[in-house]
Amino acid sequence: MLVICEDCAKKYNIDEMKIKGESARFSCRECGHIIVVKKPSKNTSAAKEKPAVEEPKVKSDSTGGGSREINQAPSSQASAATATSGGGKGWPISAYLLLTLVTGFFVISGTFSYLYLKYIPEIINQQIELRTIAISKSFAGVIQKPLLVRNYLQVNKEAQRTSALPGVAYAAVTNKRGIVIAGFFSDLNKFDRQFVMEVKKKGFPKTIIKANTLSAGMQEKSKQISVGGQIVFDHVIALPNKEGEAHVAVYVSEINDTIRNVLLSPLTLSLVGGVLFIGFVIFLLLTRSITKPTRQLTDMANRISLGEMDLTITPRGPREMRELAVAFERMRYSVKAAMDRLKK
Repeated sequence: MLVICEDCAKKYNIDEMKIKGESARFSCRECGHIIVVKKPSKNTSAAKEKPAVEEPKVKSDSTGGGSREINQAPSSQASAATATSGGGKGWPISAYLLLTLVTGFFVISGTFSYLYLKYIPEIINQQIELRTIAISKSFAGVIQKPLLVRNYLQVNKEAQRTSALPGVAYAAVTNKRGIVIAGFFSDLNKFDRQFVMEVKKKGFPKTIIKANTLSAGMQEKSKQISVGGQIVFDHVIALPNKEGEAHVAVYVSEINDTIRNVLLSPLTLSLVGGVLFIGFVIFLLLTRSITKPTRQLTDMANRISLGEMDLTITPRGPREMRELAVAFERMRYSVKAAMDRLKK
C-alpha cells in the first residue's frame, strides 16, 4: 500500500502483510514526522486489487501513547467519482442556443401574427369603407341629373359602368317607393348558383336593399353584409329631393383572399426561408465559437488533472472563454510551482 507523509509529501510503499495488529507507526526519513498506518480490513481487500488513480493519504498521529484509529481519506476511485459526479449531466450549449433561436423565431412570428390579427383587418376595413364611400358618392352624383328628368336608361348605364369597376360587387338605385330601377352585378359567377338563378329569374334582389336601409333623417350608411356566399361592404346614400337611394358594394372576401395570396406567395415563403437559413447559420457559428474552445479547455483540464503539468493552455474563442483559459493557465502554473517546491 502507498502512504504519503503529510508534512513533506514523501511517498512510501508498505507491505500491509508486515503490519502486526490494527496499526503501525514509523518516522518519515525526510522530515522525521510520525506516520500512523492502519491495516486495511478484509472488507477492503477487493478494492486493493483495482489500480488506484490517486495515491491515498493516511493521517499521522503525533500524539503519544498507543495507536489510535485514524480517519483515512477517500480512495482514488471515490475521489474520481466525486470529481466527476456532475459530468455529462445537463444540456449542452448547442441545445440552449437552439432553444433560444427557436424561441426567438416563435416570439417574433407570434408578435407579427398578433399585430396582423389585431390591426391589419381594422386597417383593411377602413380602406374598404373609404373606397366604397368614394365610389358610391361619385355614382350618386352622376345619376342625380338623369333621375330628375326620369332618364332611367342613363341611370342603368351609369349603374352598369360603376359595377364594372375593379373590386365592386354591384351598383343599384331605388326610387322613392323602394322599387329597384337599376341594379347590376360585376360578375355573377362569383356568387352561389342558387343566388344566381334567383337573380336571373327575379332580377336584382330586394333583400340586398333591405339589408342596409336608411332610417329617417339619415343621409348615408355603411354595413358589411353577406350576399350569395360573398361578404361585401355596402354603402347607401340618400339621393337629393328624396328621389331614392344609391347602393354600391365592394368585395371584402376578395380582398382578404388577395392578402392571403400575398402572404403565401413564393416571395414571402422565400423570405421566411431565407430568415430561417440565416438564423441556422448564425446558430452554427455561435455553437462553433463557444463549444469548440470549451471542449478544448475541458480536455486540457482533464489532462492536467492526470499529471500533465507541462501543457500550455492557449486562449481561444470569445472574450469570456479567453479569460477562463487565462485563469486555468494561471492555476496550472501555480499548481506546478507548488509541486516543484514540495519535491525540493
